[in-house]
Amino acid sequence: MSTQKFSFEEREAIWSAYDKKCMYTSEPLKIDNFHIDHIIPEEYAGKTIEFEELVTSLGLDDGFDIFGYENLVPCTPNANLRKNGLLFETNSMLFYLNIARSKKKRVIECLEKIHRRNKKGKATIYLLQCLDRGILSEEDFSSILEKHSDSPQEIFNLIEAIEFEDRADVKAVSKGDLDFFRGLPVKMGQNKHISGLDLWSDSFGKIHVRTCKEYEDAIACGYYPRTNFDIKMSVFFKHQCGLLQALKKATIPTVSYIDSPRRGILDLDLLPFTFFPYIGELSGEYKGNASYQDKINAKEILIKNVSQNTIRIEEPEGMGQFLAEVVRADFNGDGIEDILLYEGCYATCSGLGFLGQFGREN
Repeated sequence: MSTQKFSFEEREAIWSAYDKKCMYTSEPLKIDNFHIDHIIPEEYAGKTIEFEELVTSLGLDDGFDIFGYENLVPCTPNANLRKNGLLFETNSMLFYLNIARSKKKRVIECLEKIHRRNKKGKATIYLLQCLDRGILSEEDFSSILEKHSDSPQEIFNLIEAIEFEDRADVKAVSKGDLDFFRGLPVKMGQNKHISGLDLWSDSFGKIHVRTCKEYEDAIACGYYPRTNFDIKMSVFFKHQCGLLQALKKATIPTVSYIDSPRRGILDLDLLPFTFFPYIGELSGEYKGNASYQDKINAKEILIKNVSQNTIRIEEPEGMGQFLAEVVRADFNGDGIEDILLYEGCYATCSGLGFLGQFGREN
């Protein structure tokens, strides 16, 4: 039985950081009915020699703390009781420890957020008591709350919607919802018969992921798509996970040079041709100040398809490019509105192709 005690705030932080799911079974956990397990059993803290040998064999840092967040994970009571004080097989233990290490920062962030929330809640209760006793007027109460409340939630309107399984497309995202969306199954385009993606590890074998959180955790632990089919399907995760990560760092811009009049990727006279993919050594014409429109006028590239926020352009015998405007926000902290794009590139005369995501500062 564990001797380490946890506060309610610590339990909630660990529970939240792992998206309220069991580390070992991925089952949903209730806040009032889950255990916190030590991946390396707690009893090894009293076995100095065995613990040091274990840390060395696993290649862990000298500062590894058996009671730290890098060794603590939430799980169902049944999973914890089955494990008891046993050690996992080495590869499994390394896998779980890698995930716990990657979650440590998030646990600390959740704990700080909970502390701020609880502190604010206590202050609000006190103000309500003052209001009830007539010590504060309603105007004073509202003024204090407005002055000391957190900043308004940043909400981003998406041009290209986020798609999830069995859920309506999402066109507006607030920062407070980003972690929630990371835990939803990603929709694999129009492939309704496919749910999730297989990833492989040379050490751990195959796992199946369905959410951005699962995908990012697996990639961080060395997993990768192995077959051509899985590589192509992974683009749905790359785009969606990349978008959510970008929005996590984004802010509402204070100034825009593309809003009025509205400018975008269809303004080809403003889009530098250096964006276009090119295989081989760049010639002088690519190094110049030519725009996409200049190249179209010269009949060096052709518009193959266009919509309100997407365009597909090809060289007659060379490369092709697909661009889709996804969302506008300040992504680099300079206060100026930027455009985040999805990009797809391919060779028009072969099977070569690659996909990406990038932003354009105005």
